[in-house]
Amino acid sequence: MGGIEKIALNLSTRLGNKLDKGEEEKAILNYGLFIIMHTFIGIIITLLVGLITGMLIEILLITITSALFKRYTGGVHASTPEICLIIGVILSLILSILCRFIVINIDINKIVFAGMIIIAFSYYMIYYNCPVSSKNKPLKNEKTRKKLKKKAFILLNIYTILLIMLYIIYYILKISIVKSIITSFILGIFFQMSSLTNIGSKTINLLDKVFAFLNK
Repeated sequence: MGGIEKIALNLSTRLGNKLDKGEEEKAILNYGLFIIMHTFIGIIITLLVGLITGMLIEILLITITSALFKRYTGGVHASTPEICLIIGVILSLILSILCRFIVINIDINKIVFAGMIIIAFSYYMIYYNCPVSSKNKPLKNEKTRKKLKKKAFILLNIYTILLIMLYIIYYILKISIVKSIITSFILGIFFQMSSLTNIGSKTINLLDKVFAFLNK
């Protein structure tokens, strides 16, 4: 159990006892506190890294896009929430650096074409493979799987429409920041979809083992 999980469990137990709650209500409270704490810490770390590196917009968009997608598509999880945060921030930072390079050196039409390929691949992955179970979050209930799959398709549709709108805005106004936003969205989608592949999941598992070893 990671540090965030221990703190959430301790707080929920104390609060549950104080409010005279049952075990089931304490478990719900524990889960809610864990989600809030994990999300808050993740946002703070991402903001700090973005501000320090001068890539705040890129890292935020990549992180948010991939995190929302992961909620419905599933995928591999790290052994602890802390390592999960570290891996997520590091990979988002690497993609943010790549985003800067792409925006400076590659034409918008080529970026959008690559984005279309990534989106087409995402539709394929969602239809045939999603949601992807993990050891920490098994997804055996067929009704739950269908619901998550449907929500993943809806979210991808929203991403696709948003990217089309941004491309039209850039084509008309030629605002450079819009090009960065488009590229960040595409890389965020790519981040999550690649983590669902065999190579992506093995890479994350390898990083998880490295950080777990360093944390001993």
